[in-house]
Amino acid sequence: MKLYGNSSMQRLMILSFCCLLLTGCWDRKELNQLAITSATALDWDGKVWTISYQVVIPQSIANPNTGGSPGQQAPVMVFSTSGGSIRGAVQQSSLEMPRSLFFAHNRVIVIGEEAAKEGISQLLDVYLRNSDSRETVGILITSGEGRKILEQIVPLEKVPGAAIKNMIRNEDMNSSNFKQVSIYQMMTTIASDAPYTLVPEITISGEGENNTIAALKKTSFSNKLKLGRMAVFKKDKLAGWFTPSEEYGISWIRNTIKRTTLYFGCTKDSRDIKAAIRIDRNKTKMKYIRSSTGRLIMHVDVDTMGTINENACMNDLTQPKELQAFEGVVSAEITRLMTEAFQSAVKKNLDVFHFADKIHKHDPTFWKQIKPDWDEQFANLQFESEVRVKIARIGMSGQSFSKMIKDPGE
Repeated sequence: MKLYGNSSMQRLMILSFCCLLLTGCWDRKELNQLAITSATALDWDGKVWTISYQVVIPQSIANPNTGGSPGQQAPVMVFSTSGGSIRGAVQQSSLEMPRSLFFAHNRVIVIGEEAAKEGISQLLDVYLRNSDSRETVGILITSGEGRKILEQIVPLEKVPGAAIKNMIRNEDMNSSNFKQVSIYQMMTTIASDAPYTLVPEITISGEGENNTIAALKKTSFSNKLKLGRMAVFKKDKLAGWFTPSEEYGISWIRNTIKRTTLYFGCTKDSRDIKAAIRIDRNKTKMKYIRSSTGRLIMHVDVDTMGTINENACMNDLTQPKELQAFEGVVSAEITRLMTEAFQSAVKKNLDVFHFADKIHKHDPTFWKQIKPDWDEQFANLQFESEVRVKIARIGMSGQSFSKMIKDPGE
């Protein structure tokens, strides 16, 4: 009897043997061969691109001595390379690094203002073409050099790149003034009818810089990293700036308020802040209306509900009329924020509300008619709003403490 008489059996055994030869990580790279990058920065000096890298030092991260002992090493190192193209600048890293740069754990990229003005289309192209770059990396902008941001030591976090990512995530979830923006989100926005992307600014506040490990030995810092204004990109280039207050109003219009605390005065026209409401639930609907004269109207409906968590006014919120009046004050403050944000956007002619996308989605035929002169249409846009506020809870006390201790004779 022949052992391999069956040709099909022979082929099966040969294939099985080949599969055994192919097992394992044929393209593996050991950890001690990689330089793990936690953050990068992009700068432009008018001639060349400069890429800065915040590289994690593993032995420092694993060191249990986190109190800043004399022999402690910094958790990261920062260095830069330059080139005529972004990928060319990255390639230069092999001339001065004993390890290969590994970008899969890169958390954020900080773009210098000059680079933003020049345009970041090359950067977006790099992220589209290379498998080692993730499109979920967050984008921030700084008015100075991006490298300066990467050099700062951040308290409470060992890796500054992770700290910056957590900073914007914490703001997004708890205050809603600034939104996280990823490479992927920017690419998607650029491809829309309203190619405007809002990108948070990160700055170094205070005096001096915290760029040495000795800074961790202190209990106070003369400066720190801080979120500032909101930059607006038109396609891939910086087009303008919004103040934090204007960005807050934009968030209300765009229905991106998740959870936030809104501060307001005791009356509708008062700017003397004495009360606050924690917004627990919010829903904004934006729609367009065509007036009889042909003018476009942006109509915004806001339904919000929250809890009073501060009140230094004389209102007794246990009384229905007083509570209703308080809801009116909150409604007026939200309306003011949205109106000022709208006026600023129209003045700058920046459709950051993506109103063009809204029209295109609901009425493609009408959008085709107005698309050629959309800039003019947007400049003449009219704003209308209706804000409904429900105070669901007033806290543990109906009256303010100031009212309770006030002398009746005063």
